[in-house]
Amino acid sequence: MSVAADTPLVLVHGFAQTPKSWQTTNESLGDGRQVQAIELPGHGATALTRGEPTVENVRSCLAEGIDQAGPPVALWGYSQGARVALDFALAHPGKLSALILESGTAGIDDPLARADRRSRDFALASRIENQSIEEFVQLWELVPALTDQSKELIETQRADRLRHDPAALAAALRGIGQAAYEPMWARLNELEMPVLVISGERDKVYSAHAERIAAS
Repeated sequence: MSVAADTPLVLVHGFAQTPKSWQTTNESLGDGRQVQAIELPGHGATALTRGEPTVENVRSCLAEGIDQAGPPVALWGYSQGARVALDFALAHPGKLSALILESGTAGIDDPLARADRRSRDFALASRIENQSIEEFVQLWELVPALTDQSKELIETQRADRLRHDPAALAAALRGIGQAAYEPMWARLNELEMPVLVISGERDKVYSAHAERIAAS
């Protein structure tokens, strides 16, 4: 999928990240493209200044950022940001010319699995808000998907993660975590724009999600 150079690119980060996580991507583009990275509610400097992170609130924040960039835009979301981007694409297809989903899923379609995930997310959220941000970051760096990253990359990301407020981050996990979204698999055929799905070759779970999205 190619995106015209004059099409604005809007980026949405993952959980426990901020727009700074896109720095390397921004530098690699190098084509003068208009790029705007949005900070999700519950994260970084935004924290809870825009209210509690909810599906509706986040959708509104994206709409505001995309309107500032000048729709139609190419929307690129990573992980939690991919879920947010997919939800937005289904709600406001006319604002997008292309959609990029990196390490994303269309949700948990098994009700029992979704309830289990919600329970685990809420337990982790309680742990986060009762810890210092330093303690959370130490815990988060032990997530299996992150442990094989280079020491340099982990250290670069650590500085960004330490900028979060634990209470706000916990609210983001409860309000826009994976279990907060209704599964969207049955609606993928509604997407009107070109869609590119990306996953890391060692990420078996999200590679399977990517293949399922592409086949829908």
